[in-house]
Amino acid sequence: MPIDVALFKGIEMFELLDDDDRQAVADVVDAIKLNAGQTLFRRASLATHCSVVRQGSVELFIKDTAGQRIVLYGG
Repeated sequence: MPIDVALFKGIEMFELLDDDDRQAVADVVDAIKLNAGQTLFRRASLATHCSVVRQGSVELFIKDTAGQRIVLYGG
């Protein structure tokens, strides 16, 4: 289901596109809303998408062999 191109407002990589290209992208992407603490993706999942965070923040982490959490980004 196409999204409203207005969601791209203020995101530099989308503002570099012309109107037709922005619409073409909007026609093939999905917008999702996550609650705090929800997982966006897991390491084992295939890299089949790109995520853009419009509001809020993310924390990217891995666990070492002892199960300790190592934060790579955010927090």
